[in-house]
Amino acid sequence: MRRGRGEARSDRNPGGGVVDVAGPSAEPFRTLRLALELRPETRRGKTIVFTSPSLGDGKSTVASSYALVVALSQNRVLLVDADLRHPSLHERFKVPRAPGLVEVLGRQRTLEDCVRNVQFLGHVDLLTAGTAVPRVADVMSSSAMYDFLDAAAVKYDAIVLDTPPVLEAADAPSLAARPDVDVALVVNGKGKRRSVVRALRKLELIDANVLGLVVNREGSLSIYGYGET
Repeated sequence: MRRGRGEARSDRNPGGGVVDVAGPSAEPFRTLRLALELRPETRRGKTIVFTSPSLGDGKSTVASSYALVVALSQNRVLLVDADLRHPSLHERFKVPRAPGLVEVLGRQRTLEDCVRNVQFLGHVDLLTAGTAVPRVADVMSSSAMYDFLDAAAVKYDAIVLDTPPVLEAADAPSLAARPDVDVALVVNGKGKRRSVVRALRKLELIDANVLGLVVNREGSLSIYGYGET
């Protein structure tokens, strides 16, 4: 059931690029940050997974912009491209795709070797996807991934994961099942309600803590609480 709603308009389409934290386009993401932080059901972990029902819902833009805005109030933020099937954050921030997450999980490189600072107004480190690999689902559900998140939580105040769509792969649910992880489901305002319901049911089956639905609608974000009242 819906618990509440916050809405703010942007002067830039959320699907079109990374937010300018110093401009009006950041306002919807400040609203999002406050809405998620104030949810009583937040698990108070450091990690939040951004996913969506399907491709093209705008999750990567929302995740990256959210991380930039969170950095204005947090000391250190790690933004991770955990969508190894269709990585995009390296293109958004105009940095190489590798080395990145894959190399860190494979212990070929350290996290410190691979992160790139992408914001100086607030500290945001970007960890790109890294080299393409087969059997992505096995990589994302591996003990190495869990060890990585535990280690990152020691070094960072907030960890933002951009993950594959829930209905496209098992990667997001495997991460969302962790007891210290919160989830934000990014929904296209023009998408099908049936897909949203299916995605929520899939997350419910693993007892994921879904903080809310972030509806991306023609340049605005609407934030809806999710859960029992």
